[in-house]
Amino acid sequence: MNSTDQEIIEKMQSNPGVGMKLLMDTYQERLYWHIRRLVVSHDDAQDLLQETFLKVYRSFSSFKGNSSLFSWLYRVATNVTLSSLRVQKLESCPLDGVRGVESDRYFEFGDEETVALQKAIHSLPPKQQAVFNMRYYDEMSFREIADANETTESSAKANYHFAKAKIIEQMKRFVTQ
Repeated sequence: MNSTDQEIIEKMQSNPGVGMKLLMDTYQERLYWHIRRLVVSHDDAQDLLQETFLKVYRSFSSFKGNSSLFSWLYRVATNVTLSSLRVQKLESCPLDGVRGVESDRYFEFGDEETVALQKAIHSLPPKQQAVFNMRYYDEMSFREIADANETTESSAKANYHFAKAKIIEQMKRFVTQ
């Protein structure tokens, strides 16, 4: 059952335990994949998703409704993930290592173009990675991306277009190899 944001907000205010369950049921999968595309590793993504939900639970009173609940959750998840990448210096994870892990049933690396695309995405600065993933995979509007990143729409557009240009350039090199 998917709950509306208003139902989740009301439950979080009246019964945080039940509200948190609704929030997780509604947004867990989307947030997991958002984080996963940034860190690649399933285990890291699971850990960061739990850290995100913990932060959301502890700081829900700071949600003022100036943006959608969805955008606020993406902002928290993005900030938690980028902070972790900076602290752990995991800004790039070698996809060749992930590709060879047969136990990783979450990504299909059989297609060389898919691997090349993921390598191109992971060569971007973390902020551009996040913006590109939000637009390309999550199909978020530039307004939603701006809200999630606490920036302007024009900045979100610029980050996306810079990222896209870099990815296109790398993919052209892949094709000519």
